[in-house]
Amino acid sequence: MRLEQAINHYTERRQAEGISFARGCRTYRAFGRTVGDLTLNDIQVHHVLQFLGRPAISATAFRREHGLLRHFFEYWAAYGAMASLHMPPNRSPRRSYFLPYIYSREELRSLLQSAPTPVTRNDKIHHKTLRTALLTLYATGATVSELTRLGTRDVDLNNGSIAFPGSQLHAARCIPIVKDLVRVMRQYVAWKGQGGIRSEFFFPRIDGEEISVRMLRAHFERVRAIANIPLNESGSRPCLRDLRPTFAVHRITSWIARKEDLNRMLPALAAYMGNAGLESTERYLHLAPERFRRALDKLSPPKVPPRWRNDPAMLEFLINF
Repeated sequence: MRLEQAINHYTERRQAEGISFARGCRTYRAFGRTVGDLTLNDIQVHHVLQFLGRPAISATAFRREHGLLRHFFEYWAAYGAMASLHMPPNRSPRRSYFLPYIYSREELRSLLQSAPTPVTRNDKIHHKTLRTALLTLYATGATVSELTRLGTRDVDLNNGSIAFPGSQLHAARCIPIVKDLVRVMRQYVAWKGQGGIRSEFFFPRIDGEEISVRMLRAHFERVRAIANIPLNESGSRPCLRDLRPTFAVHRITSWIARKEDLNRMLPALAAYMGNAGLESTERYLHLAPERFRRALDKLSPPKVPPRWRNDPAMLEFLINF
């Protein structure tokens, strides 16, 4: 089997699982252009190094593309289409020091009040769609791409649930939504029906087509400017994707205020947000307001290293959860 045929088969199989896999497709096509349409058995380690060793590739891109190629070769080796290929060593992961902006509830109200204001006549997203989309992002903790790809059939308002398809980073899941969001979504669906808006997407553009992530971000930036939300302490601008960590931190702080058992709630939050494990959810603990630090210290005593998962009792609970 030649590389181009193998790439087509593999990407079609991944997309049939409900995954966009656009980045994987681009990586495999680029690899094919670099090494040529070889047979799978002719691919050697030096071909992989030729592709990954190109100038100016970042450590993040190297790790991502290394993983994509490794999964691709392991797949075809398992099917006997090629011999097992010993991949070159991957680069060490770099710890991210990015701190998301956590919107206050007052700032969220300001954003939602600013969203209904039409910004320009050329807007491709109706202000009612924009407001409902922002509220859904905050109320569900969904990613921006999950929201833009959300289909009309994925939203079940009779049972109060939303089904998000899986992706490379987040698991597919069907989550319950609160009654207030159900009410807002029902009003939005009724408005779309009255306006004759028909689309396979739950949050469509005015013309019924899919809203791109870039377009939604651009509309949000204008709303944020109207709401007059300032830069954060590091000088960076609060952005649309910060609604997801805001959802998580607000849930955690409300649980602490109600003296809920975080040992039991955090795994539920991880599943609700589609995180692969507790590691992704754990970081939100460190973003909780300072006034809750004492409660967190009881959950995670300040030892070295200061990580709450190093508590043996908690670790045993999570293993048996």
